[in-house]
Amino acid sequence: MTPAEQGGAHDANWIAAMQMMARNAPDGWVDRVGDLELAFVGVPGSFFNGVWVTRDPDATHLSAAVDRLRQGGMPFAVHVRSGLEGASTMAQKLGLVSGGVLPCFALPPGPVPAAPAGLEIARVSPDTWDEFLELTAVGFEMPPEMVRLVYGQGILDEPDARSFVGRIDGSAAGTAVSIRTGDTLGIYSIATAPSFRGRGIGTAMTWHLMADADPGWTVAVLQASQMGRPIYERMGFRLVRELVEYTDPPA
Repeated sequence: MTPAEQGGAHDANWIAAMQMMARNAPDGWVDRVGDLELAFVGVPGSFFNGVWVTRDPDATHLSAAVDRLRQGGMPFAVHVRSGLEGASTMAQKLGLVSGGVLPCFALPPGPVPAAPAGLEIARVSPDTWDEFLELTAVGFEMPPEMVRLVYGQGILDEPDARSFVGRIDGSAAGTAVSIRTGDTLGIYSIATAPSFRGRGIGTAMTWHLMADADPGWTVAVLQASQMGRPIYERMGFRLVRELVEYTDPPA
């Protein structure tokens, strides 16, 4: 699989993942305008409400998609693949401003290192769902009520999603979520409790998602934060896509 193909696999997986979250959110919805895919989780974070532009779109379609998102009354993002000058110009004409670049990474299957001593990773069940949500909120420094909206419990019933909690000496240390689309494995929600950072928990949780996945996947994909990027690069993930995030300017 070429880097360009891996980038395309990343885009398809991320769109599917966000639409899954939107379908399971109380106020969420998904939509399509022309060839543009939309997902609106309905929380005050632009990452969770957006439209993806992977090739120069019809200007009328992009305008309609932005109007649809604005009607939701929440921050949103237009994710434009870098290098699409036409789409970038359209976004700016709609009053949007660049909010930065999101790097996207991919890694083919390979050997999985052993987890750190003492780390036990278990699949999340209805009984441990609250624990997963609480640690996700702490790890990402997000309001707990927002995390509960982003991760509706219906995700546990999604056949292509698997959620995990890692524990050390019985204490919740890290979380991870995988979302499978065909032969692509999406890596999401790698969060580590502050008291356990620097011990390789996030790395181990990421490796676990790959080891746990059913056979047949050909590439693992993810979006990286500034904190996570060097970790994933050390694991062997390689940059295959950059997305420019266009948002409404601050009021």
